[in-house]
Amino acid sequence: MKALIIGASGLIGSHLLSVLEQSYFFDEVEIWLRKPIPVLSSKIKIKIVDFENLNECIDAQYVYCCVGSTIKKAKTWETYYKIDYDIPVKIAHLCQQPEVKQYIVISSLGANKLSSNKYLKMKGEMEEVVLNNDIPCVIVLRPSLLLGNRDESRTGEKLGKFFMQLLGFLFVGKMKRYRGIEALTVANAMLHLAKENPCGKLIYESDAIQKMGS
Repeated sequence: MKALIIGASGLIGSHLLSVLEQSYFFDEVEIWLRKPIPVLSSKIKIKIVDFENLNECIDAQYVYCCVGSTIKKAKTWETYYKIDYDIPVKIAHLCQQPEVKQYIVISSLGANKLSSNKYLKMKGEMEEVVLNNDIPCVIVLRPSLLLGNRDESRTGEKLGKFFMQLLGFLFVGKMKRYRGIEALTVANAMLHLAKENPCGKLIYESDAIQKMGS
């Protein structure tokens, strides 16, 4: 069994790479990157790709798109769209072949193509296109604020994490979906979904992800 991860150097992607590498469910894990990263396992295969001109062949049964940036890092909304919208959509197009059983893409809690928030609008637009692709199983994950250590500094996000960890117990009932969620929990949920192999076009919000990945 083979998995493909796009965005393996990010917060969720790096945890997912570790989880899949340790899992007996997968025999091989391929990762697509802009530049190499050190790996210690022969189970992991690296492929350097040009994400702006994607024309690769996917030969994995399970495909995970974990790409994500910020407007601070991307600098312009045009560049932001190329990462958070274009890449998941292009990968979905490449997944339209018999070998692919499941495509999972990371979105965001609150994603809505009609939102006045540019970020949530972008995520909602991405979801709509991805879900309409001809793939047996397309799963959109909508985590809330991600908890975990990042390489780059995000001051606003750090403050959000602090208050989320301090006051998370207040989010109960329908508000549970807004609790912060560990990136490792999201990664565990992605492996769980591969093993369960549900069929259809599905969206899981943060509280459901928490249950699957705990």
